[in-house]
Amino acid sequence: MILVLLLAGGDCSAQYRPTIMTKLDSVAKAGIFRIVLPPSFVAGCRADFSDLRIFDEKDKEAPYVLRESSPDRLSTGFLPIPDPNILQKDSSDQHSYFWLQYDDNYRIDRLSLVITGPALYKRTAVVSTVSGNAMPAATISIDPADSVFRLSPLRANRLLIEVANHDNAPLVITRVATSQLEIYLLTYLQPGHEYWLMAGDPKVNMPDYDLHYFTDSMPVTTPAIGLGPLRRFLDREGRAGQPSEKRISRKPGLLFWSLVALILLLLLYVSVKLARAVDQKDFGKKSTEKNDRL
Repeated sequence: MILVLLLAGGDCSAQYRPTIMTKLDSVAKAGIFRIVLPPSFVAGCRADFSDLRIFDEKDKEAPYVLRESSPDRLSTGFLPIPDPNILQKDSSDQHSYFWLQYDDNYRIDRLSLVITGPALYKRTAVVSTVSGNAMPAATISIDPADSVFRLSPLRANRLLIEVANHDNAPLVITRVATSQLEIYLLTYLQPGHEYWLMAGDPKVNMPDYDLHYFTDSMPVTTPAIGLGPLRRFLDREGRAGQPSEKRISRKPGLLFWSLVALILLLLLYVSVKLARAVDQKDFGKKSTEKNDRL
């Protein structure tokens, strides 16, 4: 249904324009389910997640509650982000600059540095987001016992780690393992329906569902539901967050059906004109043949 509407692209009274979507796995019975948002999907969402929507095959909205996991002492509750490419520059100002280039605009909650030298070190570093100019986001202290850092949530596809070396040899960072805090939705799903998770529309507001009033009565553990392949409707290079030209229609509006009726009337008109033209041609031909006989 969703794909049919995407291809139809008619003008409708209400539209949602995603830049990213994925189909939810089907459920065997009705209940509250947990949808974990992978980093690749979160990268296509607005920072406040106000663009998140779940629709069924009839374009009916399914309410949800947005939650974040609470990491425990073993640091569970994080999801890995693809490793960035690292470019290191050791400057004459006794600083080392590590440029981290990611393949998408991820939400970053934790950095883990893999340092292979020197053997002993204790350095202060500044982590900055880079979008044009570098914007400092956190100051960290690096030593052999402390190379994993929890950050306030960052949205970036490029980071800069500036390390103050002083009179010491530069650090050798061979890998930066990056993680996103686990973000998930709680929603009520029913069997026999197809559900789609969507995000990216820049014009919608944060939804206000009644479901958040009933979270206390939800089960402590809820079954997780899987996601299908992600579908993007826009080239992500340099245009992330822009609306797609493909539309998802809620319900066909009056204008849509008026256009359909007009097209049918035009087809009927053309058909009648063609039929009359054929009849006139046949009549003229018969008249000519009769005159030739006379």
